[in-house]
Amino acid sequence: MNEDTKAKIDTLLTDAMNAEAQAKKFYIEAAAKASSNAGKNLFNELADFEQGHYDRLQRIIEARGKGLNLAGITAPQKIPTKSEVEGQFEPNKDEIVSVLTLGIEAEKKARAKYLEISKMFDDEESKAIFINMAEEERKHQSILEDQFYSISNKGTIIWGD
Repeated sequence: MNEDTKAKIDTLLTDAMNAEAQAKKFYIEAAAKASSNAGKNLFNELADFEQGHYDRLQRIIEARGKGLNLAGITAPQKIPTKSEVEGQFEPNKDEIVSVLTLGIEAEKKARAKYLEISKMFDDEESKAIFINMAEEERKHQSILEDQFYSISNKGTIIWGD
């Protein structure tokens, strides 16, 4: 890998880390806007996932700085799937729909960025790390799309125990 590629990867990783921090802040603010416990729980868990991505990127940047192999970087926690038939009514529906729409677009962009980064690595283990992160962003997008559908059509959020 040449120095230009290394520098571009470092810039993309730093940008991705900043994006994860902003996403966490976005979801924390969204949790404050939700009226239902299900909405608060959903957005707080998404904020936690974003923190996990931030931490993982930080470990990757540190490993690269030390010339270490990225294979030892552990995957973030698994994203739970919620398949409840009934959800909690969300009185703040319009605000939450706006938040979900913005979140869906942000997850799409994050996924594209991780796929772009994956293509810059020569070794399969490093590529796999970023492909995995892209897949997690796709799962976040899917969660948000499910919630968007539920709140738009039923006025409920289907998240929680």
